[in-house]
Amino acid sequence: MLKRFKSVSMILLAGALGFNGNAFANPNTGNPAIDISQQDTKVTGTVEDEFGPVAGASVVIKGTTTGTMTDMDGHFTLEGVKKGDIIQISFIGFATQDIPYTGQATLNVKLAEDAQKLDEVVVTALGMKRDKKALGYAMQELKGDELLSSREPNLANSLSGKVSGLQIVRSSNGVGGSSKIVLRGNNSLTGSNQPLIVVDGTPMDNFTGGVDDVWGNSGADMGNGLSDINPEDIESMTVLKGASAAALYGSRAGNGVILITTKSGKKNEGLGITVNAGITTESIFLKPDLQNSFGQGSVGAYDNQSRLSWGPKAEGQMVSDWLGRQVPLKTYDNIDAFFNTGTSFNEGVSFQQNIKGVQSVLSTNP
Repeated sequence: MLKRFKSVSMILLAGALGFNGNAFANPNTGNPAIDISQQDTKVTGTVEDEFGPVAGASVVIKGTTTGTMTDMDGHFTLEGVKKGDIIQISFIGFATQDIPYTGQATLNVKLAEDAQKLDEVVVTALGMKRDKKALGYAMQELKGDELLSSREPNLANSLSGKVSGLQIVRSSNGVGGSSKIVLRGNNSLTGSNQPLIVVDGTPMDNFTGGVDDVWGNSGADMGNGLSDINPEDIESMTVLKGASAAALYGSRAGNGVILITTKSGKKNEGLGITVNAGITTESIFLKPDLQNSFGQGSVGAYDNQSRLSWGPKAEGQMVSDWLGRQVPLKTYDNIDAFFNTGTSFNEGVSFQQNIKGVQSVLSTNP
């Protein structure tokens, strides 16, 4: 009887131990794959376009507020990513990319330009790119092709009729004459009313005319500052209107700012060499009406030393000229003799290419 009781006790003890073991083991059982997928991991990568790294691109986990931005070299580090998440990468002017995360440790993303979105991006103060709809001030942007349509030798004249509120005051000195820019009217009676010109972040002065002497007489017209810039080298031009638009440039920008962005090396098919040539002719539009009936002199009397043309009626009669020679009296058209048909030639060669990330731009316009 004692042996039987001892056997039963051992069986009950073994059963209790087995039950307790299962009770502690069950919480640790499960699908290992499901546990790993729920772990937060860190993803690193690089964002580039066809020219190289993209700085300031947004990298976020879609549907969350977790995200980061690329540095100056296009690198990013995104934490808190789980399998099944969608990594969304976006930048102004480029198509947004959604990349499913499947456990990869690094991502190398190449963005493609979105032509529709690129038209909505403008260059604002200090060269920053902004969405046109997000601006709170008046501005207008012109692409380089729009400036070339008029084929003006002076870049300032190319703005005529293309920007609202902008007036170009041209001189009558021909191709090399200066042109003044006035934006939204004159603001000063004694100072300059021209806007500030900024070329790739460098301010410049659109000076006009020559240097006044001590008596206030202007010297030879040496052209204006913008005439030194080749229109073929311009990628875009942005006109900032009003004080709020140009506030970042200080008091010098009180009359507005014209931002000029020059071309940079980009990938082109072939050698990337462009040759352009143009010819422009011009003639006088209006001239004053002059009388051609009376010869040299005044009050009907001939005088070979006079600068007037109110002498006797010129009918071919012989008179003595200022050298003492006998010549027929006749009139001359000095205006048509001075103003001929003007002709200007414009030839240029440019090289623009991107070779393995190295941007190269070279142009000449003799």
